[in-house]
Amino acid sequence: MRLFFILSTLIISIVFFWSLYQASKVRVEKNLKIDRKAIDFKLPRLENLNDSIKLSDFMNKIVILNFWSSWCEPCKEEVNELNRIYEYSGDSVVLIGINIWDRRESALDFIKNYNVKFLNLYAKGVSVSVDYGIRGVPETIVIKEGYIKFHFRGPITFDLIVNSIKQFQQNP
Repeated sequence: MRLFFILSTLIISIVFFWSLYQASKVRVEKNLKIDRKAIDFKLPRLENLNDSIKLSDFMNKIVILNFWSSWCEPCKEEVNELNRIYEYSGDSVVLIGINIWDRRESALDFIKNYNVKFLNLYAKGVSVSVDYGIRGVPETIVIKEGYIKFHFRGPITFDLIVNSIKQFQQNP
């Protein structure tokens, strides 16, 4: 019995430390700095499916794409950060939420319940998440002049995005 307890404790410890190691790798991967052409898309507004928006409409601005779903707990946690970014950014930055893998009704409830202030598009059944290499939610992509500059996996913060944008302003 004592041997069973020791082996169980050892296995649990190994699993625990392995998961910590994996989590640390994900944190490093959150900020993928890249310089790849952004794929243009045309998606309907979440609130009005008859009104579509194209990414290329914002070519002269910094565009922040945030991929999310209503059932995603980290998405709920980062909404206040995104609202702060939206309020801070001004006219030179466009923040666009892209709802994926979700029922539209649930997404609309999310927008209302969390007082989301920025533009949101609906992409269920559309390949935009595949085109942008989205593996989970939330993920955020920063685009400047049609090129992907950053790809953040997991929830973002106000400071993380503002510091990314400041790099563009310092080094045009």
